[in-house]
Amino acid sequence: MASSGRKKPRKNQKWLYFFLNGQLHKTLQTKRSDDMIIAWSYEEGKRVAYNLSDVYARRQKAYTVPQTAKILRRHVDSIKRHFRQGNIKRPQMAYSLDGQKLPKRGFYNEDDIRDMYEFFKDVHIGRPRRDGQINNRDYLSRAELEAILRNETILYTKVDDNTFAPVWKQPEW
Repeated sequence: MASSGRKKPRKNQKWLYFFLNGQLHKTLQTKRSDDMIIAWSYEEGKRVAYNLSDVYARRQKAYTVPQTAKILRRHVDSIKRHFRQGNIKRPQMAYSLDGQKLPKRGFYNEDDIRDMYEFFKDVHIGRPRRDGQINNRDYLSRAELEAILRNETILYTKVDDNTFAPVWKQPEW
C-alpha cells in the first residue's frame, strides 16, 4: 500500500519542544491525571519532571529558525548570517536522544525573537543607500509582533492609497 510508509502526524506536535526558564525542553511524556510532565532538558542533558500546570503557566513556545524568519519577515540566510557574525544570539540546538547527540535543529524562544526584532528594526534591507538612510518599510510593528507571538488575529483595512493598515480591537474573552 502507498500510505503504509507515511508517518502519521503526532497529536501534540505544537508543544513537542518548549522553553522553560530559558532552557530548551522536549516533551517525552505527559500525565494529565498525575499533573506531571516528563521532558528532556537539552542544557542539562537529562530527563526532568515538572508539575504540568506550572509548565503550562510558564512555558514559552519554541520557534525554529525558518519560523522565526517568517515572523520577522527576513530570509533564513539573513538570520543565519547575523548569528554567525555575533549580532544576534545563536539558537539553542536540539540533538538526537539516541546517545550520539547529533545536532538536529535550532530553536528560539519568544524573548529571543523580541531581541532580534529590536536588532532588525535598525538594519537596512537590500543594498545600502547613498544617503545612508535605513530602508525597512515593510517591517512589522511591535504590536504586530506581539499579536503573532500570542497567536491573535490581526485585522487589516484598506487605506485610501490602496495599502493595508493593521486595525486593532480589544480581544473578546
